[in-house]
Amino acid sequence: MFGYVRINKMDLTFREYEHYKSYYCGLCKYLKENHGGISRLGLNYDITFLIVILSAIYKPKTNIFEEKCIVSPFKNKKKIINEITEYAASMNILLTYYKLEDNLLDDKGIKDIFAYNLYKNKLSLAHKKYPHKSNIIKEQMNLLNQLEKDKECSIDKVSNTFGELMGEIFSYKDDEYEDDLRRIGFNIGKYIYILDAYEDLEEDYKKGRYNPFIEYINNKDELKLKVDRLISISLGLLSSSIDNLRLQLNRGIIENIVYSGVYLRYKNILEKGCENNVQ
Repeated sequence: MFGYVRINKMDLTFREYEHYKSYYCGLCKYLKENHGGISRLGLNYDITFLIVILSAIYKPKTNIFEEKCIVSPFKNKKKIINEITEYAASMNILLTYYKLEDNLLDDKGIKDIFAYNLYKNKLSLAHKKYPHKSNIIKEQMNLLNQLEKDKECSIDKVSNTFGELMGEIFSYKDDEYEDDLRRIGFNIGKYIYILDAYEDLEEDYKKGRYNPFIEYINNKDELKLKVDRLISISLGLLSSSIDNLRLQLNRGIIENIVYSGVYLRYKNILEKGCENNVQ
């Protein structure tokens, strides 16, 4: 379900791209050192966006360093770690665990069973740090599972549920930024769920799995127009909330993701085109 919130690499400066990657690499390092190497299986760029935007708002004390890693054994890579990295790592653990749990309800694949059992040991630490967030994520996932079990055809109901989940994750603190951050997370969640459902429709139909767009299986042109409209609305609301924050730090990266990377990602999927420009 994740992996839809990306940059457009071709539209970033070299410095911005390296800075963006350093947040991702910092998250990767933090996960490995604090939750074990297996925790990196759920590493994704959607959570990296969370770090970029929360760091831009709260400007936490940051540790910036360079070192080699298994991905880059011969060249030092810059990494950024701060208190937001720690929070994002915990959210990444919770999301991955509950998503694996959801996968087991659908397929019971060997890979998912194996990963789920490994992740059980990682859940407790994240839950202890953020029990309120963990409980809300679990509640929303349970609600989403029930809607899917009931074969709910209202895309608004199911995507709003995942939107509420992501809104809780983006709402880092109870302060003046909470409302805008919650709306940002909500609309990102809707965008992710809608686009994932659209992209998986054919496979879900063949495997007899739930999909809120199943009634459009023989009417793809109408579905494409519907999805385009729904996502355009969510991204418009997302942009409005981003503008309200009047961010300066990481502004180029954030605008690239919101106005270019995400747009290209969903347009490419709608048109089934190549994604060479989206990293």
